[in-house]
Amino acid sequence: MHWLHLPPLTLAVIKEFLRQYGYWILFVGTLLEGEAVVIIAGALAHAGVLDLGMVILVSWLGSTLNDQVLYQLGSRYGQRLIDCLPHFLKRHVAQAEGLIRRFGDWVTLLFRFIYGTRTITPILLGLHHYPPRRYLLMNPLAAAVWAAVIASIGFALGASLKSLLSGVHYVQLVLLLLVLLGALLYWIWHRHKAP
Repeated sequence: MHWLHLPPLTLAVIKEFLRQYGYWILFVGTLLEGEAVVIIAGALAHAGVLDLGMVILVSWLGSTLNDQVLYQLGSRYGQRLIDCLPHFLKRHVAQAEGLIRRFGDWVTLLFRFIYGTRTITPILLGLHHYPPRRYLLMNPLAAAVWAAVIASIGFALGASLKSLLSGVHYVQLVLLLLVLLGALLYWIWHRHKAP
């Protein structure tokens, strides 16, 4: 039963794990979600655990592949995919379609930065027959801009994290006050709403 004995979970163990598998985690994260994992990776680059250039490269690769696959799915099965979307994504379809009609190439370059349209837009671009060769050119370019900006934001946040953590007890106090204020406002709103 010696194999059940795991080393204690220390900061050094976590850092080593992230150094070995961090880029794979980042790659899978950009295939599934995006911003949050790239921001965290950028902050880890500031801490010296990951390399910022590699974070940008891996984020670019994952985002490019993800959106290219979604575009292809949209061009082949677009309407069926739209019909199967969960309700919270369906409400963004009209918004994304309007943006595609009005701004074309700009949407292809910037949709990653528009909340709520990141997953649906490549599908809609495929569904509405956005030129495949143009998408093959625009998608990697847009992914490069997105990866560089989001990773840099994470890197900058990593720089400010150290000073933030030094005053963490103040942050906890402010969060507690915000929660209490929110509860009070909810109570007042609910009280006035009741007959």
